[in-house]
Amino acid sequence: MKRFLSLGLALLMLVALLPTFGALAEDTALSVTAPDGRVITVATADTDMSAAVAPENNPWSSFDTSEPVHLVFYVVGTEGEDQQKVIDLVNQRMKQLINTTIEVPVIPLSDFQTKYPLVLAGGTDCDIIMTHPYIGPFATQADNGAFMELSWDFLNQWMPETMKSQTAISWKQAMYKGKLFQIPRNESDYEQAYGVVVLKSLREKYNIPAIDSIDTFQQYLYAVADGEKDTGIFPMYANPTCPMTITFLNGPNNWQMVDNTVVWDADNAEFNPDDIFVSTLSDEYRAYCLRMADWSKHGVWPSNAITNVTHISDLFKDGKSASDICMYKAANEDIVKLAKQSIDAEYCNIMPATANTRVSPYNYDALAITSFCKNPERAALAIDVMKNDPLIDNLLQGGIEGDHYVLNADGTHSEGPSADLYPWSGWAWCLRSQLNPTPGGIVPEVAAIRAEYDAANIDPAHFPVDGFTFDNTGLEDVSANINALSQEWAASFDLGVFGDNTNAKLDEYIGLLKQAGIEQLLDACKLQLKAFLAQ
Repeated sequence: MKRFLSLGLALLMLVALLPTFGALAEDTALSVTAPDGRVITVATADTDMSAAVAPENNPWSSFDTSEPVHLVFYVVGTEGEDQQKVIDLVNQRMKQLINTTIEVPVIPLSDFQTKYPLVLAGGTDCDIIMTHPYIGPFATQADNGAFMELSWDFLNQWMPETMKSQTAISWKQAMYKGKLFQIPRNESDYEQAYGVVVLKSLREKYNIPAIDSIDTFQQYLYAVADGEKDTGIFPMYANPTCPMTITFLNGPNNWQMVDNTVVWDADNAEFNPDDIFVSTLSDEYRAYCLRMADWSKHGVWPSNAITNVTHISDLFKDGKSASDICMYKAANEDIVKLAKQSIDAEYCNIMPATANTRVSPYNYDALAITSFCKNPERAALAIDVMKNDPLIDNLLQGGIEGDHYVLNADGTHSEGPSADLYPWSGWAWCLRSQLNPTPGGIVPEVAAIRAEYDAANIDPAHFPVDGFTFDNTGLEDVSANINALSQEWAASFDLGVFGDNTNAKLDEYIGLLKQAGIEQLLDACKLQLKAFLAQ
């Protein structure tokens, strides 16, 4: 708290004006006003999270929560050592607000493809679960009846604060087949605009020019593969869950995703549903697969990368990988963390200057109540609290202020002394909102690339698909077969497993996709897009 003494009485007055906190909690919470006018309020080590909350300061006091309820909330992400410590503090306050406690099992990023479907298959206690179009996948799980359908009456009754605060477009983007099965997050950014992080010392050691394209990045990878083979560091220690196609296929080709592997080339003058195509069937995808096979042959990653369960970002920060693939926020964290170890890292935008970026849809990280939840009303109420109570939301996002992170006077956050024990938004992506402090300490080169993303952001009028979700009604078996083939084959092409047989294996894969009806899905998607645009 000492670093904020200069804010003096102004801060105390801000805290006193906040309506949603109990007397003891507000005395020990920390608040600052960001330049955009947002009041950011967080919990410090001194905040009494168990303090009773007066009814007039509790937006949920009118609900009958006399019966205690415990909920299981599954998420995907990174779990820090202080996870339970933070959840215990959350539970102290949530118990005061709605007499509810939660436990938050975290499915690691490396295991979500197998473990996530098992949670929803039955037999596992799970009341709330994070959703994402490609985790589950969401559409498959929704079709299987894994999620509770949410009516507007239900939401208005049990999630009143969310209905007030939620960004309007987010509801449209969260719809599936005209129904709602998920509660979208309330903040979005360029999460799908990925660059690469490299080690400056190695780039300079091998006289590699500034990395600004896949080709210059490949020069770096091959130089590190040849020169560092005896050091135990790989150029890019990848794994099956790394978003390779976003970085090395979609971005460089200026392809904007319509649905799953269905994309549109934004180099076109205007959007036409008849121009969409399946990326996997394209010549560009073949070239991508052959490049990945070449990278594998050159030793860019170990030969057993297909079985690797450690995320590439962790391997980079642990010194086992000479590069990372990530969005700008994660890149900044990499650079700042390594700088403390006197290691210079660089974030590089490898997309061509003509490529577009796009703010990620709000449904890319959302929340669902499972169809087998024993108390869906309390689950909805708990989601409402987690999304709208500043103390709880910021605890879940970043942990304890002054310990896991530092709240700056301008409403940003920086790394705290115990940041590794509870990484900022390690799993709470689905709860991001305007209540959260924005990343602080952005290094100039990362800020410059973020500005490039902003300048390249595609106009929604040029790509008017926000809110479109493909409806596979009548084609469920086709979709299921396509998804099964993708899970069986895609990662092997990403990691160049087939080597010199890549062309033949890709022919086989494409043949199986066509046989399964992928072109039929594409035709249906075109028709649905035309109807969507005509609304």
